[in-house]
Amino acid sequence: MSRLFIFLLIGTFVITHAAAWRESKSFILKKDELAKILVKSEGQERLLNFRWTLYADKALVVHESFDRFVGQHVLYVGHTNQSFRKVLLSAQKTQRDVPYIIVVFKKFDDGNKTAQMDLFLIDKENRIVLDYLTNK
Repeated sequence: MSRLFIFLLIGTFVITHAAAWRESKSFILKKDELAKILVKSEGQERLLNFRWTLYADKALVVHESFDRFVGQHVLYVGHTNQSFRKVLLSAQKTQRDVPYIIVVFKKFDDGNKTAQMDLFLIDKENRIVLDYLTNK
């Protein structure tokens, strides 16, 4: 009985504190095609870009830039390193209110040579507005 109670207690805690995404967008991109997102927050606008440059051995090499900082990620479908996270603003009160995006590599289409990537916005305090400059 006590194990069941502990399991339910932990399950309830995880569900209530899970990072539920507020907004999502799917991108189907060809090699070197940019996904452009305008990030609006607290009176400022910044540009978030990402693109993929190489798909080899089931690994996708993704380049991203945000606020003049660049990064490179190697993503695999179905593995723990299937996504990357980008913090959009600093914390106001606690680390729980930090808005960020997660970009997930979903699949690669060998026929069309395109990669599907999904973007999820986690923003509990509604501090961010995203404008998608790329329609794909």
